[in-house]
Amino acid sequence: MSEGAFACGGVSYGYPGSDRPVLQEVDLDIAAGRLTTLIGPNGAGKSTLVRLLSGAAAPTAGSIVFLGRPLSSWARTDMARRLAVVSQEAPLAVPQTVEEYVSLGRNPYVSAWSTLSVSDHAVVTGAVDRVGLAALARRRLTDLSGGELQRAKLARALAQEPDVLILDEPTAHLDIGHALWAFETIDELVAGGLTAICVTHDMNLASRFADDMVLLAQGRIAGSGTPATVLSVDRLSEAYQCRVQVEDHGVVGHVVLPISTDAALEVGSP
Repeated sequence: MSEGAFACGGVSYGYPGSDRPVLQEVDLDIAAGRLTTLIGPNGAGKSTLVRLLSGAAAPTAGSIVFLGRPLSSWARTDMARRLAVVSQEAPLAVPQTVEEYVSLGRNPYVSAWSTLSVSDHAVVTGAVDRVGLAALARRRLTDLSGGELQRAKLARALAQEPDVLILDEPTAHLDIGHALWAFETIDELVAGGLTAICVTHDMNLASRFADDMVLLAQGRIAGSGTPATVLSVDRLSEAYQCRVQVEDHGVVGHVVLPISTDAALEVGSP
């Protein structure tokens, strides 16, 4: 059995001033060495869960264990050497080249005011090559396309040499070719020993590549297990409040088709 990457016990979170928690009593174990995808409707709590797992916010109730230790006990630098996050936010609009931006991933390994070593530069070059941006290493971030920028963000995360990689909607605003590339790359990284946790709205690609899937709805876990288990008509229709059809296409995964938002339709009916 795979060692645990994260263990969440009774995790809840509410934003200050709100009387409704975003997450409610989430119990979740995320195995190491696998790709776990988090799916669910807008506002379900997916990005909030990512913030809690990354240590950007602390749960208002419950506990999170990361690689066998309470998340709160990790020093920031130590955690940055084990965990990397590819967020939805675009990089700051500063005049950086791809290479300079990816080099920031080495910060957890470099003391203050020090320059990168030869080995650090080798890691940066390898990360840039890994995402196919070697020819654009000297190009400024502001001159990149959306797909190229996503690759640069992934390269920066890989430059941290993490054990666990969290990606928050890495295929947002990407065309189908770039989205497929993203999942193929994540799949290859996992095959190489990395643990990946991916928030996505693309259930079709998620079903093809994920080892495990978690469905969040209204701040709670509405389903977890293999994609075939989670992607059921009844479960998805209830979570997304619309009628769906699910088709099993074998090695390319399940295809989820939205049918109707008619509330009068009985969930699960033919």
